[in-house]
Amino acid sequence: MSDPDPASAPENPPASGLGNGQRASYGAGDIGFVLVWQGAALFLLYFYTDILHLPPWTAGAIYLTGMIWDAVSDPLVATWAERRAARTGRYAPIIAWSALPVGLSYVWMFSIPADGGLSTAIWALVSHLVFRTAFTCAGMPYNALPAKLTRDSDARTSLAALRVVGAAIGGLAVAIITPLLVQRAAGSGEAGAYHLAAAATGGVAAAVLLLSSLGIREPRTLTAAPRTTGYLGDLGALWPSLRRNGPLQRLLAMMLLATVGFGLFTQNMLYFLTHVLARPELTLPVLASPALAMIVTAPLWMVLAARSSKRLAMLAGLGTATTGYLLLGLAPAADAALTLTSVGLVGVGSAALPVMFWSMVPDVIDYGQLRTGRRVEARTFGLTTFVQKSAAGVTALIIGGLLGWAGYSPDAAQTPAAQSAIITMISWLPAICMVIIAGVVWGYPIDRRRHREIIAQLAEQDEPAGHATRSGG
Repeated sequence: MSDPDPASAPENPPASGLGNGQRASYGAGDIGFVLVWQGAALFLLYFYTDILHLPPWTAGAIYLTGMIWDAVSDPLVATWAERRAARTGRYAPIIAWSALPVGLSYVWMFSIPADGGLSTAIWALVSHLVFRTAFTCAGMPYNALPAKLTRDSDARTSLAALRVVGAAIGGLAVAIITPLLVQRAAGSGEAGAYHLAAAATGGVAAAVLLLSSLGIREPRTLTAAPRTTGYLGDLGALWPSLRRNGPLQRLLAMMLLATVGFGLFTQNMLYFLTHVLARPELTLPVLASPALAMIVTAPLWMVLAARSSKRLAMLAGLGTATTGYLLLGLAPAADAALTLTSVGLVGVGSAALPVMFWSMVPDVIDYGQLRTGRRVEARTFGLTTFVQKSAAGVTALIIGGLLGWAGYSPDAAQTPAAQSAIITMISWLPAICMVIIAGVVWGYPIDRRRHREIIAQLAEQDEPAGHATRSGG
C-alpha cells in the first residue's frame, strides 16, 4: 500500500476540546527548546570570541554557517515529518527521539578542543552543525502541532501563549543558571564553568522535551488517498503555496525583521553590560527581566487578542517594544534603573510577537488550503523557521562584522567607535525593525470572523470525502 499524501489529506483536528493537560504539555515543550536556543543566543558568540579567542569575523561566520544549515534543513525535515505524520497520525514521537541528541550536542558546543588554532574553529563549526540538526529534528514536529491539535483560532492563541510562557521560563532559567554556575565554578576557569553550565542546561532540556512529547495526545487523522508525488514533489509544492498565500508572506516578513531586531538585542547584551555600561554585576537581573516580563504578560496579550484581534495585539506589542529599545539607547548616560526599565519594556512588548505569530501561522495554513486545495502543514512551519534561522545567522554575521569593523577587542578597553556600534545594535536598529514590522502587520487580513468563514468553507469541502477517508484513533 502506498503512503498517504499529506497535501491532499482532509485534516480534521478537533474544533477546540483541548484539555488542560494537553495545553500544559505543549507549552512546557518550549521550556526545553528555549533553554538551549536562548543559551546559544546569549552566550555562544561570547564563548567563541572571549573564551575560544576566535576572531569576531570567524565567530560570526561559524554562527552564520550553523544557522544557514539549520535553516536549509528545516523544510527538508518538515517534509519528512509531515509525510510520516500522514502515515502514523503523530508528530510527538519524533520529538521524543530527538530529545537526547539536542541536550548532548548543546554540551558539545560549549567544550574546548585539545589543540588551538584552526582546529578550534573546526571544532566549533562541527559541534554547531550537529546541534542545529538535532534541534531541527525536534523543533519541526513541535511547531506543527497546533495546526493538528485544533482548528479553533482562539485555542491556537492559548497554545501560543502557553508556549511563550514556557519559552520565557526556559529563557529565564538559562539566564539565571548559566551566570550563577559560571560564577560558582570560576575557580576552575571560565571555560570549564561554561561547559558545566551547558551540561546542566542540556540535561534539563532533554528531559523536558521527552516529558512534553509523552504528554501530548494527537488526534489521528489518516487517509487512504494514494500518493501522487514523491518526497521532492512534496517539498516543491511549498513554493507554489507560498506564492498564493499573501498572509503567509506577511508573516514571513514579520519573522525576518523580528528575528534580526531581537537577535541584535540579545546577542549584544553581554557586550553592552561589560564594555559600555561597565556593570557586569547587572548581567543576571538584565538577562532575567525580559523573561519575567514575558511570563507575566504573554497571557495578557492572549486576552487582548481575544477581545480585539491578533493584529491589534501585535501592533500594541510592537509599540511597547519600540519604546524599550529607544530608551535603552539612552541608558549609557543614565543609571541602572533606566536600563532595567528599558529591558523590561522590550520583554513586555516582545511577548506579544511570538504569541500572535505562532497562533497566526496555523490560520494562514487554513487560508492556503482554501486557496490551493493543498494542506501544507509542517512544511509551512519549516519555511517560517527557515526564514527565522537564516535571519538569526545573518544577524550573528552582522554583529561580528560590525564589532570587527569598529575595532572591538575583548582584552582591551573599547574605543568610542566600538561602544557606539554596540549601542546601535542593541537599541536603534531593533527599534527600526519594530517600526517596519508594524507597517507589514497593518495589512494582515485574517481576523476572527474571516478565519471562521475559512473553517466553514473547508468543512464543506471535507464533508463529502471525510466519511470515506477518515479514520481515528
